[in-house]
Amino acid sequence: MVMGGCIGNTQGEHGLDLVVTYSSTNGTVVESYEEGERVDISGVELTFDFSQTTSEAELTRYGVNFLDGTPGTTIEADEGSLVTVEFFEHGLHEIALFALDEDGQQVITTVLIRIELRMIWTELATYEPLPMPLNSLPNNGGIPPAAILIESIVENPELIENIGGGQDVEITWGLIDDTNSACQRQEGSVDEGQTVSWNTVHFNTYEAHELTVQYEEGQDHINIHQTVVLQYEEVETLPNV
Repeated sequence: MVMGGCIGNTQGEHGLDLVVTYSSTNGTVVESYEEGERVDISGVELTFDFSQTTSEAELTRYGVNFLDGTPGTTIEADEGSLVTVEFFEHGLHEIALFALDEDGQQVITTVLIRIELRMIWTELATYEPLPMPLNSLPNNGGIPPAAILIESIVENPELIENIGGGQDVEITWGLIDDTNSACQRQEGSVDEGQTVSWNTVHFNTYEAHELTVQYEEGQDHINIHQTVVLQYEEVETLPNV
């Protein structure tokens, strides 16, 4: 296998010169949750251009193979030269780009892709907020993210719009590990018609966690809006166009 990710200089023994260009090698999957249920997921599409690949024999196929057992994506050379793949899993993904000619000659180069994850969590009018699961371990078994970035906003809406009549609410945030221990903890109080937020970063990404909002004292419903990002070290192959 030829390692690389640069234009040209990836050549077979009989004149197959693999040249692949790509303008992006990273992206962010976005998952949206409402009342604890995932309601939407937006993947990351990356496109690889094989149009500058040449061979002494007729080119027959271009493709992208995932090296984790996931089925690859190919296109016949007479149908086009762009191969687009979509990622729905966070992690560092090594993929193989290849071209094949009619003589059976194949040349391969590998590229490292960085896919991060942003989770958007919403709960409305609750006294008993649900725990938000944070599984930072990538499904491909690779290196976990470098950090977990957390923004949690708790809103105490007006009991009666423009009139009020509600009370303040006491809460406690927690980042809980798989032994049910609090890795981080923060207390907060939110007055009627106001919001309070907790912003933190956690670097132990080698185990699953839960982000919790504990309703400690009060009578009003609260709304919860949370954004969590699984952020990876920027070690991906650089774009070449």
